Amino acid sequence: MGAITPVLSTLGSVAGTIGATRNAVQTLRGAADGWGDSSAAARKQLAKEQALAMEQLKARQSLDEQQSAADAAREKEKIALDAQNSETARRAALKRAVARQRAQFGAQGTGSADGSAQAVLLGLFDESDAERAAREKLDTVRTSALEAGLSQRKQLNLLQLTQLAARQNLHRLSRFA
Repeated sequence: MGAITPVLSTLGSVAGTIGATRNAVQTLRGAADGWGDSSAAARKQLAKEQALAMEQLKARQSLDEQQSAADAAREKEKIALDAQNSETARRAALKRAVARQRAQFGAQGTGSADGSAQAVLLGLFDESDAERAAREKLDTVRTSALEAGLSQRKQLNLLQLTQLAARQNLHRLSRFA
């Protein structure tokens, strides 16, 4: 029996070690399972945060685009109103200039049907038309600048959305890789 006691003692010690090892493995499994659950929860939380950030950016950009479009529409209306007022003023000034020139011709004893008088009057009309064309060209440039500004705003918004999506993807990859 004396020889069996050390064997039993060794077997008891091995059984204790096996039990402790089994407990440690179960503890690690529980921790790993818990870690997997918390990792999935963290991923879901990150996805929610990123989706919220993306929606907020889209909403802010949409509001900015609407405001920019409204500002551009008001500016276009102002350009059109200024053009209309300028055209009215140009025509009135042309009528006054023609009337003044005819009065001068009459005072000098020459009629406005005279060749040189007619050339002077045509010169007034040509000058007035040149002013109108220059104003219309400037108005076109101003309107085009407004349209280009709106287009650039949309391109900037698309770039910001793309950059945010790329940053979010990179963050997800670096955090959960």
